[in-house]
Amino acid sequence: MLFNSYTFIFLFLMPTLFAFWVLKLHKVGICFLVGASVVFYAQWSLEHLFILLSSLVVNYIFAMAMEKNRKYAKPLLVSILLLNLLPLVYYKYSYFLNMVDTPLILPLAISFFTFQQIAFQVDLYYKKIEFFSFKEYLFFILFFPQLVAGPIVHYNHIIPQVLHVKWKHFNKTYFAAGVFLFSIGLFKKVVLADSFAPYANSAFSDVANGLSVFDAWIGILAYSFEIYFDFSGYSDMAIGLGLLFGIRLPLNFNSPYKSRNIVEFWRRWNITLSNFLRDYIYIPLGGSRVKVSRQVFNLLLTMTIGGIWHGAGWTFVLWGFLHGLFLGIVHLGKQGARSSSGTFGVAVTFFVVTLLWVLFRADDFSTALHYYALLFDIRHLQLHAVSFFTAFIFVFSFVVVWFMKNSCELVAYNEKHLHVKPWHGALAGVAFFVALKFMAIAPAQTFVYFNF
Repeated sequence: MLFNSYTFIFLFLMPTLFAFWVLKLHKVGICFLVGASVVFYAQWSLEHLFILLSSLVVNYIFAMAMEKNRKYAKPLLVSILLLNLLPLVYYKYSYFLNMVDTPLILPLAISFFTFQQIAFQVDLYYKKIEFFSFKEYLFFILFFPQLVAGPIVHYNHIIPQVLHVKWKHFNKTYFAAGVFLFSIGLFKKVVLADSFAPYANSAFSDVANGLSVFDAWIGILAYSFEIYFDFSGYSDMAIGLGLLFGIRLPLNFNSPYKSRNIVEFWRRWNITLSNFLRDYIYIPLGGSRVKVSRQVFNLLLTMTIGGIWHGAGWTFVLWGFLHGLFLGIVHLGKQGARSSSGTFGVAVTFFVVTLLWVLFRADDFSTALHYYALLFDIRHLQLHAVSFFTAFIFVFSFVVVWFMKNSCELVAYNEKHLHVKPWHGALAGVAFFVALKFMAIAPAQTFVYFNF
């Protein structure tokens, strides 16, 4: 079930919410939501559900063993990290590594629940996590709003919330904010992201068949907006769903195209993944505590791993490496990087990020190189008229991205107390209604990050 489908909204979400709050099943809330999450995931694949549940059981066994046998904690940690990575490598990278003849079907969310469990095991090793039960561990991994595409959550962030006495009481502010964020996220996905997808798909499929320079630029700008609103929409919907059940999930998307440099971009884009790469790869490598040359190497290695996490292909490897290279360049500038001109820095950052999306979107190096050649073949650039809808969707998105507050800012999600006003409800109603109308026109499209 996709978040942006009638099936999810009307046949899963609404009955689940009704049972949780109205029938007061929140008294056994953890068990109920674990069960609901299993049902949610089972709709995708029973085989992959078995893989997920097996991973949970194995991780819990190792976690308990680590807790009870501290002198063997390090070998246990190394063993469970390898066991977590093996299924990920097999399903995601075996074809890329020539281990199998045909690509395997990637179990939904395997990258996310693998990284989440790795973080849990490392935190447990360093005694950042206190006693936990199997029920709590299941909830921590399976809670459906964050299961399939993040945000990557930490045990100490989510479990204290469900163990707190306040969780058993309905919070109307949380619920109202949840409705608002889910509705706005749904609008971003089905109205904006899915409207840009045909332009990008057409451009990248026609790149070797007479695609014009102008249409190449339309295509990559469309993809830049598509992936922005797709991931922004999913992030809003995930946070909104969490709030509907009285739980705050971490912010995972914070207007990244407003960033003044690439460092700031990665503090705003896929925030929880960026934090994971920083805390569990970059800092253990030495982080910024080493000499500059080693710091740049650490950035290159960390972001290359981040690129590989996104996909099994040399285009993803290069995409991650180049992001690491630009991060290194910014860090070499030190204070200059942090005081870069506002408008100019934002424009340059967006331009660089958008050009790098070519590697992210292209099926292979040949397609990416051909696309780059078209983009910079300025001699053959010929402008032509576009439809009213095309012009409107680009201009509207331009205004939304750079001149408006994002949805989480509108409800002060980063602050201690959420701010929900009557006009939020009106806006949510309009957004939800328009999104439902668009959903009736075309079948639900998957989210980009579901592929990772």
